[in-house]
Amino acid sequence: MDSALRCVARRLTQSIYYYRPTDRNLLYSSLNQGSSLFLLMLLDNSSMARVGRAIRAFTWLLVAAALLFSGTASALLDYDYERRPPHPSYPLGTVIAIDLGNTNSCAAGYAPGHTESMFHLCIPSWVAFPDDGGVLVGEDAMNYAAVNPDAAAFSGFKRLLGKRVNKLYEGGFVQTVIENLPYKVVEKDVRPHIEMETKDGLVRHFSIEAITTAVFAKLKDMAEAHLGHKVHHAVFTLPQQYCSDAARSAVLHTGKDAGLHAMRILDEPIAAAVAYGLHGKLPDEGNVLVLHIGGGTAEASVLTFANGVFEFLGGDLDPFLGGDDFDRNVMNYFIGLVRDKYGRDISNDTAALRKLRTACEDAKKTLSDMDRAHVSVESLVGGVDLSEPLTRAKFEELNHDLFPKLVELLDMVMSEAELKKNKELVTEVILIGGTTMIPKVRELVRDYFGGTKELNTKLKPDEAVTFGATLLSHPTASGYPCMGVNSRHQIGVQTDNCYAYDY
Repeated sequence: MDSALRCVARRLTQSIYYYRPTDRNLLYSSLNQGSSLFLLMLLDNSSMARVGRAIRAFTWLLVAAALLFSGTASALLDYDYERRPPHPSYPLGTVIAIDLGNTNSCAAGYAPGHTESMFHLCIPSWVAFPDDGGVLVGEDAMNYAAVNPDAAAFSGFKRLLGKRVNKLYEGGFVQTVIENLPYKVVEKDVRPHIEMETKDGLVRHFSIEAITTAVFAKLKDMAEAHLGHKVHHAVFTLPQQYCSDAARSAVLHTGKDAGLHAMRILDEPIAAAVAYGLHGKLPDEGNVLVLHIGGGTAEASVLTFANGVFEFLGGDLDPFLGGDDFDRNVMNYFIGLVRDKYGRDISNDTAALRKLRTACEDAKKTLSDMDRAHVSVESLVGGVDLSEPLTRAKFEELNHDLFPKLVELLDMVMSEAELKKNKELVTEVILIGGTTMIPKVRELVRDYFGGTKELNTKLKPDEAVTFGATLLSHPTASGYPCMGVNSRHQIGVQTDNCYAYDY
């Protein structure tokens, strides 16, 4: 009997210490069990000798409960509902969706009561730390870097989130990523940090988590400015293939540092499938191929949807088949052109390379809709104004080495899903990520499936993930599709019978 009473006391203590609105049933049941045990003890002759001690113990329980309800009841009643840990039965205010990208990061959401119109806000994934203090994010950071080429300004850091620099832990992936970054990465406190030396010779370290927090905080501020009120909850998306549980945990904590409680951290392919409504219209045993080519990485996943559950059948990635790789090939062409035509070598000129990169990226986007674009940069270097044509055919020629890698990626994921010899069993193909807007990419995917498969492209490829995540941020009467056993740990609100809230 004593052990049972101690168990109840422990449960009550835990419910008080870790109190959340969703825990009130634990608190009530603890009090009820305590009362029942006390009555049983009174009826149990063998326990009469310990009644005095039990009364004292139970009195302390009652005192603790009284303190809880009398001392904190008003605080709980007045507690800002928007700041409570998420649960579908409580109003949360606006819940935004955040997609952290290697090149661009976006926030999206609905204002409460206005689910017919969604806002979508994006910034470049750039963060700068000026020598005089403060933090610049997005366009401000990118512009600061353009005029201060030696400044502590960073992009392309997403793939390092939650990773270890030591190759014994991460294999060759992280090492290859680091080798292609324009800054030095070291391991400090078991996590990757960017190391920079100031003009004064001081060495500064910037954690990837702190840089990510700055991006989340900026997106939060932008959403609040758009809505006109505070936002405290978010759904975060991450790639399915290379983001480990450590990366998800890092997002959880960096989001919290930015003032955002994570309702969900879910896989980007799931969000994309939901954005297209496939959880509602896909036939049982239907298979979906999601191809995501962003700024730094190409990721392909095959999902199946059966009995209301999404399952991953296979997935693979190429960490160096992204928009940056296409831009780099075009840049190398124009670096050679500037050398041959103007006699200037800009291969080590950081400021000139930043300008050229922006111009090449703009031309790439133009070629998604047009057959011809211009790469124009005023005052590229030493009074040289660059203005040269770039045709779609030339763009494809310059990137001839990348397109076969896309076919190889599709082969790998289809083989893993055991569908390579039965491509007709793929009922839907979704393209997401800005790089999938390249016409040659779409042509290759269409040809891979025999030219008969219609590609899902009605949503803007760079908005599909945040759109799906936004849909998943709002509970509905029918609930959400669950994530199956082959999915990574999905942190989030209750989804039918799948409850994975954890932080």
